[in-house]
Amino acid sequence: MFVKLSALATVLAVAGSTVAHGVISSPPRRQPGTNFEAVCGSQIYNTVESDQYGNQQLEEQNINSATTAACQLYLCKGLTYADNTANVQHYAANTVVPITIDLRAPHTGVANVSVVATATNKVIAGPLISFNPAYSVSAPIPANQTSFSVTIPNLNGACATAGACVLQWWWDARSIDQTYMSCVDITQ
Repeated sequence: MFVKLSALATVLAVAGSTVAHGVISSPPRRQPGTNFEAVCGSQIYNTVESDQYGNQQLEEQNINSATTAACQLYLCKGLTYADNTANVQHYAANTVVPITIDLRAPHTGVANVSVVATATNKVIAGPLISFNPAYSVSAPIPANQTSFSVTIPNLNGACATAGACVLQWWWDARSIDQTYMSCVDITQ
């Protein structure tokens, strides 16, 4: 009986450890808050609150009747500007922005950082950097995939208003159907 319980505990520990994957740790990324919970529902909120490193597909599995049309899981995993007004970063054109990724579990895929207009969820600048392959499981992960810099171009007034734009790190591992993203609210 002890062996069976130990084996089960090991399986549960391994399964639990594979939930966490990666986020921007610097500059300050969007965090879950009350507005996110209101538009996406408490089930999605609890999923993200318990593990911000998780993938967007896990959120999709938790869509239910409390999830409103305002919940944009494909933009910053649904995390909202309204919950992050204190974290807006101002970057003049040609500012070099150091970015740190906290990676907890690699999955081979592709990754990039772009400036995205939040009203349309469209890339308006970038990719500013890209990696292909990214976060490989078959080779050591290069240091420049978890600590790198991007240069913010002239955004021609598109990001003058807080909440209009994000600097988005996007990582897609197609072989396992998992997508990760983190957003930093920016103005220029």
